[in-house]
Amino acid sequence: MHQFPNVSPETAKHWLLIPGDWRRPNAEGQYEILWDRSRSYGQVWPRPHAKEVAAFYDLEAYYTHQSGSDAQFQTFSLPQRVQTKLSWWADKGIEPDRNWWSSVLGNKKLRILEVGCGNGSNLSVFRSLGHDSVGVEPDAMALTVARKEGHKVFHGTAEALPAEVSNDRFDVVVFMHVLEHCVDPFLAVKNAVGLLNSGGRFVAEVPNNDCHGSKRFGELWHWLDVPRHLNFFTETSLSTLISASGLSVGSIFFRGYCRQFSADWKKTQSHIASTLGAPDDKRVGRLSYWRYLFDTAWSEDRHKYDSVCIVGELP
Repeated sequence: MHQFPNVSPETAKHWLLIPGDWRRPNAEGQYEILWDRSRSYGQVWPRPHAKEVAAFYDLEAYYTHQSGSDAQFQTFSLPQRVQTKLSWWADKGIEPDRNWWSSVLGNKKLRILEVGCGNGSNLSVFRSLGHDSVGVEPDAMALTVARKEGHKVFHGTAEALPAEVSNDRFDVVVFMHVLEHCVDPFLAVKNAVGLLNSGGRFVAEVPNNDCHGSKRFGELWHWLDVPRHLNFFTETSLSTLISASGLSVGSIFFRGYCRQFSADWKKTQSHIASTLGAPDDKRVGRLSYWRYLFDTAWSEDRHKYDSVCIVGELP
């Protein structure tokens, strides 16, 4: 098993300077991201201590604090509807919905652990498919929501798993948008591998920093979300991390195109620009999204979609 070291000023170069935390505008501090071009991988530098990370989630609202049934519906202008329709037409990504999970997991009843299960939306899907699932979640509010949905969820992190699962074994371990949050992503994946039965699978999805959106919007990109996101992956670096942890890389999927043109996405990026002191930034202007649509509709998957998912297998 090979190491997957952190980036450092000796091995990486300055990529972005984030002047603050858009979700906590009163919090002091700025954040630098270093990018290791040889590994196609970035990290916030200096690395925060695990005890500091909890404060990054001390928020009045976060998407995991609501159940999946709390979705709100809005009406949109004609230009927004046209743009959404065009981006939907161009979106060939693979959504991890019930049908996708069914195809990945198969018909045999499995024991599944989801680390960073949030409000338990995936656990509900696993349960509906007849699998035995357990969750781990560090956020107390999200954990409460998941438990109210009837799921067995324990408090812990990917790097510090609770005893209730660390002494157990599973057929599948799932990390959906977890590794970007980890102080030590290599340790997180090693822990997951240690929980797998022979022939088990590891499913991980992360934001795709090869996405044109990452380059176009920079520090205003919705999926950057520093300092909650501490690691910045591409297909290359995620594959390398999984391989370095003793797994073979199986299927690779991309998703997340149409949502980059949604009204909520645009509103969030405009809010980020305003909070970070750039309310009139042309990158989040109305016309910029039409340009972005025309520039990306026929792009390669690794540049088009905002997230990449890999299924790793334990030999």
